[in-house]
Amino acid sequence: MTENNNWTPIGTVVGNATTSEFSFILKSFKSRVGDLVAVQMEVPDEARQGKQSIYVWGRVVTINRFNPFFPYEAAQELSNEGLSLQDTILSNSRDQLEAGVLILGCTAADGNFKNLYPLTYPVQPAAEVLYPPAKAIKELLAGGIPGHTPMRIGTLIARQDVDISISVDRVVARHMAILAMTGGGKTVAARRILRELIDLGYPLLILDPHGDYLGLWQKRELFQGSTVRLLYPHIAMTEQNRHIVEILINKMTEGLTEPQREVLSECLSEVDPEEGESVLRYIKRLRDTIARKASRVSDRRKLPTLSVCRRQLGVVENRLERMELTNERMRQRLRHLKFEQMPDPQGCPEAIISPRTISILYLGGYDHLTQTTIASILLEAIYEHRANLSNRIPPFLAVIEEAHTFIPSSREGASDVPSLETIRKLITEGRKFGTGLVLISQRPSRVDETILSQCNSFLILRLVNPRDQNFVKQIMENLSEQDARMLPGFGPGQGIISGQAVRFPLLARIRMDEDLIYTDLGDENFLKQAQDWKPDPHAPVRKRVAGKIQQLSRLPDRRPKGRGTAPKHENGDSTPPEGRDQSEQSRWDKVRKVFARDTRAIGDLEAVTGLDWDQSRRREKVASYAKLPWKKLKAQGLSSHKRSRLLQLLEAAAASSDHNQ
Repeated sequence: MTENNNWTPIGTVVGNATTSEFSFILKSFKSRVGDLVAVQMEVPDEARQGKQSIYVWGRVVTINRFNPFFPYEAAQELSNEGLSLQDTILSNSRDQLEAGVLILGCTAADGNFKNLYPLTYPVQPAAEVLYPPAKAIKELLAGGIPGHTPMRIGTLIARQDVDISISVDRVVARHMAILAMTGGGKTVAARRILRELIDLGYPLLILDPHGDYLGLWQKRELFQGSTVRLLYPHIAMTEQNRHIVEILINKMTEGLTEPQREVLSECLSEVDPEEGESVLRYIKRLRDTIARKASRVSDRRKLPTLSVCRRQLGVVENRLERMELTNERMRQRLRHLKFEQMPDPQGCPEAIISPRTISILYLGGYDHLTQTTIASILLEAIYEHRANLSNRIPPFLAVIEEAHTFIPSSREGASDVPSLETIRKLITEGRKFGTGLVLISQRPSRVDETILSQCNSFLILRLVNPRDQNFVKQIMENLSEQDARMLPGFGPGQGIISGQAVRFPLLARIRMDEDLIYTDLGDENFLKQAQDWKPDPHAPVRKRVAGKIQQLSRLPDRRPKGRGTAPKHENGDSTPPEGRDQSEQSRWDKVRKVFARDTRAIGDLEAVTGLDWDQSRRREKVASYAKLPWKKLKAQGLSSHKRSRLLQLLEAAAASSDHNQ
């Protein structure tokens, strides 16, 4: 054999060796768990009728330390006698290190490491184990995927002089999963991969429930030639997503009896969506339809059922409005970021997916059901454009954070969420149409097993929960028992990368992109906030407004019928004086200007007063009045007394509104 001085001997093979593993006695501490090692040996070469020199490559998976001269019996004996090891001839200088190696394959020993073959002959006992130079390992890792585009994600855990790259082609087309507990480094890993893809100009769509990726917009100057867009949801009705919205409505109205559910289903089938209308407007039309049914119904016994359905739809409408408002308030906290309303994915997909564009959909403030509905509508529409070969959008990669929310396991009791079937379709068929997925989750055991098993590459970082560990072992066929045992011991950003994106499983240390770290969200100093907390300055306003709401609720909704029932004024006329009317109109116009720029003025009122302004018992919303011009307000049929009280109420709220500051 030709001796290569760059290959350092670090040990000797001992014990039984097979074609899949061997053990060796390690010299001092020349290697660590995760290291790649090699054994040079000769095997029969049938083609040449002679022998061929090969390198057998393996990864160190265990290192055990023992002293053959200090068995358990000796330790027990010394303990019983009260003697210390240092007082005996059994010095710890006789300690030995035994390393276990998982064989990865073999290559020719001529320096060409492109082709990795399975080992068909076991390693010889007493053979030298070599510590390969960094150059040889890099060549080995780079081979095996012809024509692939590499993306650097970090280094080997055991050797920081060896970079690890994964195949871009295998990630964007064949799906990847990043799994780790909270603090394990999954967001760090995702940012590392996204940065490489951004540099390559690959289109990205990121579903971000918690704002983990908003910093990409703040750091957008680092991505020369690329556009980063921050989007917030806008659920528009189309015939294509009608069934998804119906699922949302049905799940938000749980608790209805079977007759009530039949009435609701009947109305849903009767009311066709108007192209592009909002879900909220669609629900309002549903309520109007039920109201018309109630006015025409001949069987009075059906009225309670219709009333319940209409009231439940009002609850759904209210919940959606509140979630939209919460999302808006969270965006207001980050007003230095430029958020845009999500374009219609059906009619204008190129505004979301385009070359060198990163679209981040911020879903903060919405509950899990609504998040999955939005995701389903978006992904379904975008995927259809790719599947129909419309040539309107290029291939793209969708990154789904908190994947257990969007694709929950049936064990979680929520297997019928709207996004489940959509993502299942994408992960099974998307490869053919250039639609890739990166699924990120901190609770793998809560993710749908069928979908997760379709990922061809995995990056598994620290996992402590035994249920999550067992789940990962089930879906990753090439995860060894030794590797599985390492999962709880990984530090932040350390893990196992396996699958088609790499040549063989590797222990990796993910590169930290410190220039992408964004701390405006998620790292608030709550201790300091609690220490600096001051009483709410709006508390007196809340108390005053609460009293006026009580007064308002006790007044009749509409002007009483009949002569002489309207309130008399000093001149004896039931009609307010012209001057008083003009004064109230002027005051009303002033109040309306406070909220004129915000169609969801009710959110500001609720924020100031801390009250629920949905007057459900009166079957009307104070918010709806705040948006009306004076003439339309008078046309509502309110008595002048109630109109005056309403004016006082809104004036009190507007007095401390942020719009006035």
